[in-house]
Formats: sequence, C-alpha cells, structure tokens
Amino acid sequence: MIELHLGGMRARNGTIIFICSTCKVPPNFTFGARNKGELVYLMLCPKCGIVLGEWDTLEARGRELSEFAKTVKAKH
Repeated sequence: MIELHLGGMRARNGTIIFICSTCKVPPNFTFGARNKGELVYLMLCPKCGIVLGEWDTLEARGRELSEFAKTVKAKH
C-alpha cells in the first residue's frame, strides 16, 4: 500500500523517480516483520523515516509502483 507521502518526479531521461513528498529525497527499499514470521517489504524515507509504502510481496510492490508511476507521467 502506498502511503500519502510518496511522490514522483520525471528525470531528464524521462524515467520516473520516487521521492518523499516531505523531504524530496529518493526512498530506501527494505524489509521487516509486522509480527513474528510475517515478512513485509517497505519503502522508507532515509531522511525523515516516514513509511512511503508497505507490501506483502515483491510482486504486489511492483504492480502498485508501476500504477503509481503512470499517474506521475499523466501529471507531467
């Protein structure tokens, strides 16, 4: 699930860069556990520590970020 603080911008070469909408820095991708035995994939702002996204699988992360990138392209 993408959180409210995830933003995106278009790079000079046309690719989409994900950023923290608060700090304007690219996120870190990491993983952790909600409960013992439950793996979750996270996207965190390295500067302010806000969770920018959280997913149960890498496939779900890829699908949701691809859809989000399309909305960024549409805005520019």
